[in-house]
Amino acid sequence: MQVDIREDGGIVFIEPVGDIDGKTASEFHDAVLNLIKPKARLVLNLERVAFMSSVGLRSMLLIHRKAESKDAKIVLAAVNKDILGSMSATGFLAFFVVGDSVQDAISRLG
Repeated sequence: MQVDIREDGGIVFIEPVGDIDGKTASEFHDAVLNLIKPKARLVLNLERVAFMSSVGLRSMLLIHRKAESKDAKIVLAAVNKDILGSMSATGFLAFFVVGDSVQDAISRLG
């Protein structure tokens, strides 16, 4: 799994590339968890993630918990409808703000 990271204007942009499943979830969440600092502002762009398994959903929960503990804000961007459906069915969607695009996610960071 590739996880592209850049910072611009005080916002950390994270863009994983590929499926987030049992083989890649630990690499994904380790990369994201390391970027969550106190009061951080992050956009997690899931545009290039086609599939997220239950292990990937668990990674999202770990990311949410760490962000909450650090008073950091994460907004998801460009999440496909299948992943949104899985997150909604498991209740995980309630933990995140979701933007339709990266621009929308930036505006939702507040």
